[in-house]
Amino acid sequence: MAQRKIHVHHHGPRMPSAHPPLLFLHGGYVDSRCWSAHFLPWFASHGYDCYAPDLPGHGRSEGGEQLDRLGLDDYLAGVAQVIRGLDRQPVVIGHSMGAYLAERAVELSLAEAGVLMSPVPPLGTLESAANLFLSRPQFLTRVQDMTRGVFDPAGLRILRDVYFTPTTQSEVLLRLAQLVQPESTRAICDMAMLGWRWLAAAPRRPMLVVGGELDAVFPPYMVRRVARRWDAELRIVPEAGHAMILDHHWKPCAEHLLDWLQRLEHHPRRMPATRTS
Repeated sequence: MAQRKIHVHHHGPRMPSAHPPLLFLHGGYVDSRCWSAHFLPWFASHGYDCYAPDLPGHGRSEGGEQLDRLGLDDYLAGVAQVIRGLDRQPVVIGHSMGAYLAERAVELSLAEAGVLMSPVPPLGTLESAANLFLSRPQFLTRVQDMTRGVFDPAGLRILRDVYFTPTTQSEVLLRLAQLVQPESTRAICDMAMLGWRWLAAAPRRPMLVVGGELDAVFPPYMVRRVARRWDAELRIVPEAGHAMILDHHWKPCAEHLLDWLQRLEHHPRRMPATRTS
């Protein structure tokens, strides 16, 4: 698979440390700037070397002119390309579609551990999509409008209902709106058809799964399926929605990650199995 120019946001710590690098992978319809608002500077301030690539066809990476031809394997190739350029294997941290790519990176032994935030269920997105379309028939139309830069009041309400929570401030909605871009039709179909993929046995690598109590895209019962597959530690963040990395719940999420990372470094062989908190 041909290499592409991949743009990477980098936030380094003030002083060198022995921590593993952190590689943050964004979800669909956005680019790596979704990590820049909070997670990259916060984890850098705690001594971690933080990287967040734009996936192929997203943000400032190459491939935008042929976006609809790119699938999840193309995105994974971009992730692998970035990992090969690091000094050591990272801990991969993915959100939504990025969580699926983080899983694949761990499966391929490209990462020493993984954090899956609002992850795509093991059998794909068909169930989630059906639930959303039945409860909010205008959802798909509004998403397509937003990828063209149209953000009317009705569209912002659906954005709040699906991706955020009732208490999310309008300025946070507008911040996400500025990040929205078209997503690959092929990648969307790939995620819908994950149920047809042969699920190999999950490698015995430390994993943390984080879900939002009010996530309308991948509710907690779907997130628990991912945690069971990986025998992962599970955290359900109270009152958080799908876009937990951008709204006011970002810090509790980040603190869960930091606690897990610190325990991972001190006791890598004694990480607890699945929790259902």
